[in-house]
Amino acid sequence: MGGLGTPPATPIVALPPIRQLKPALQLDPSTDEPHRHPNIKVAYLTLILAAAAQAAGLGLTWWRAINMDSFPTSCRLIEWASPDPGSPGSIGLAVAIVAIGVVLVAAPALAGYLGWVGRPQAPWWAVGALAVTPATYLLAPSHGVVVWGNIGWLAIPITLVGTIFLWLPQSRQSLGEWQAFRHPAPPDAPPSRVVYGRLDQFK
Repeated sequence: MGGLGTPPATPIVALPPIRQLKPALQLDPSTDEPHRHPNIKVAYLTLILAAAAQAAGLGLTWWRAINMDSFPTSCRLIEWASPDPGSPGSIGLAVAIVAIGVVLVAAPALAGYLGWVGRPQAPWWAVGALAVTPATYLLAPSHGVVVWGNIGWLAIPITLVGTIFLWLPQSRQSLGEWQAFRHPAPPDAPPSRVVYGRLDQFK
């Protein structure tokens, strides 16, 4: 096509009409934050429920351990070590029980929280929480005399459900949107050299 001047070596790129432009992130108008996918909400609730089950199991184990009658069979860890009540060994095992219980409670709770706030590392934290759940075996009694004595075991399938929901493609996409919202791409750098006057092709 004909025209005035010499055509530029690099073609001029024009944006489409404004009505055709769509923002990369669809924000919730009530919070000005990205929408949380329902999978993220389900994962959060299940992981918090898993932490609650572990906390209940830890509380029951601790209750059995502080009573002399039930101390020898309060959990497998104490059954295997067979310490005398009140001995330094029993005190050390009590500390170990609390430490293991804190990890079992905190792991799914932290994974659920990271998913709720949109951290892309949340699925891997959920895998870590699932990996430590076998330690529940140490805090559960080897018998079923105590009602709900093995309630901590409920945390294992619940944690598995929460982990699966965090790894679903829609969840990963939602976490990626939160990451992009939290760390937006930097604006394009201005040109290092600005030319004023008539362009070369119009001289």
